[in-house]
Amino acid sequence: MEKYFYEPVYDITADAGVKVWGQSLEELICNSIRALMNEMLTLPSEDSIKQTSYGLKEIVLEVESVGFPYLLADILNKVLYLFDVKKFVPLRCEVLELKPTGEYVKLRLLGETYDPQKHGKKLLIKAATYHRLYLEEKDGKYEAQIIFDI
Repeated sequence: MEKYFYEPVYDITADAGVKVWGQSLEELICNSIRALMNEMLTLPSEDSIKQTSYGLKEIVLEVESVGFPYLLADILNKVLYLFDVKKFVPLRCEVLELKPTGEYVKLRLLGETYDPQKHGKKLLIKAATYHRLYLEEKDGKYEAQIIFDI
């Protein structure tokens, strides 16, 4: 994973957003989840996450959509649901299956239960939207933009 895998988008009135990059669609999906959680919470460093697997909870998430780029927003909305309902904070992501058209993805998420002392709280994100949503390939890499309703 690149050191800088996303950046916040600031030119939005009353909303928040991110631009995310990945070497593959699979990496882009996982980076989008990480970017979402980074905007909401203080997460452990990438190095400490790589060293941790003991005690992490596993959730297999399946998402169907009409295709790219909408799949990205739909995945993030499912992750927001897991956070809101189960207090699940995904720390690691693996794409198990992905239709190239973006109509289906199966993800394995490893994470932990939200702890306000450990994770803090930044933005309260309600949903990923389709507003200004895009995903494109540039020079063999992928870039996406996702706008959040806050």
